[in-house]
Amino acid sequence: MNDLVEYTKWMSNQCSEMRARVRKAEKVISDLKTSGEESVDKLMETLFILKMKVEESEAEADKMRAIINAKEETIAAQEAEKANIKQRIEIDNADRENEIQHLRRQLAEQKELMDGQRKLMNELQALCEFT
Repeated sequence: MNDLVEYTKWMSNQCSEMRARVRKAEKVISDLKTSGEESVDKLMETLFILKMKVEESEAEADKMRAIINAKEETIAAQEAEKANIKQRIEIDNADRENEIQHLRRQLAEQKELMDGQRKLMNELQALCEFT
């Protein structure tokens, strides 16, 4: 009977130790579940935040692309206007150059005419004096 009591005590101690181990294991499992859930929640939250930042960045990039396209169109229009202005200037310069050449020819013709008239005047004066 003594042996049976001792065996029962021993078994009770072993059961207590096993219960303590089971409680510790359950606590570890519970902690792991909680930390896993928190980690997953944190990961999901981080992923959501990152997704929102990506969407904001894409929207900002789209705005920047639109601004760039508008500026490129403005630059193209201004370059076309600049080319037109240069062409007009060249045409105006050519017209002025032609006009200058024309005026120089007229001036030369008038000088020749005046020289001819001077000669005639001199001849007329000579004839007048002679007569």
